[in-house]
Amino acid sequence: MILACSLSADAQVSTGFGPGGGSNGGCLIVYGAQELNNKVPYEIIKGIPYWKNDYLPAMLYAPGNKLYGTFWAKVNLASREVEYINKNEEILSAYPDELVKAVFVDPKDSTKIISIFRNDIAEVNLQFLNRNKRYYAQEMNQGPVKLLKVSDKELRVGDSMLRTLKRYYFVDVEDYFIQHENRIEKLKKLNRDEVMKYLPLPSSMDAWIKENNIRFNREEDVLRLLEYYNQATVKKE
Repeated sequence: MILACSLSADAQVSTGFGPGGGSNGGCLIVYGAQELNNKVPYEIIKGIPYWKNDYLPAMLYAPGNKLYGTFWAKVNLASREVEYINKNEEILSAYPDELVKAVFVDPKDSTKIISIFRNDIAEVNLQFLNRNKRYYAQEMNQGPVKLLKVSDKELRVGDSMLRTLKRYYFVDVEDYFIQHENRIEKLKKLNRDEVMKYLPLPSSMDAWIKENNIRFNREEDVLRLLEYYNQATVKKE
């Protein structure tokens, strides 16, 4: 199969052996849902199931931090899988037990990390046992204190206006965690109390927070705060 993807020729991608995987057939497989078919084609679902629509180069890792190689890949948040292109130019959904970490890098500069997804964080996995699902947690930043995000594209179903057809659509469900001092804590929500109780900030930080109009319910503002905090922490050391 020849892939007509918008991939930059500047990025060199090495593909040796890779994780096992299967084809999703262009469908979302739904288990145990009374109102849904077992397979729902993506083209009839409103919304995008992916973290990023385009393929990006990613270093894919097996358990034990063993590197498979670098592949063109993307994260399917609806199926909770990493899809990648193997050496035969086939698109496969990697088996989650065989692919525990994906490090996405800039297509033009492989030393620049765009984001990291991991499904081997025990503290995160324990939070979702009741959902019977295993998620890839996204490391939203790097440094002594990290914000982790678990994104789920939940498939919902409704009736059309005339109730003659089913209407399928994705709903974003997001959970956040703070990783600090080798501990990972789940945040009840993004707000000042939840974030600040894990950051032993000096009182002088209050002025910076006010000057920069940090709104704790905004993901991008929390990331700005963590960048500032991590830089201050490194300088102290």
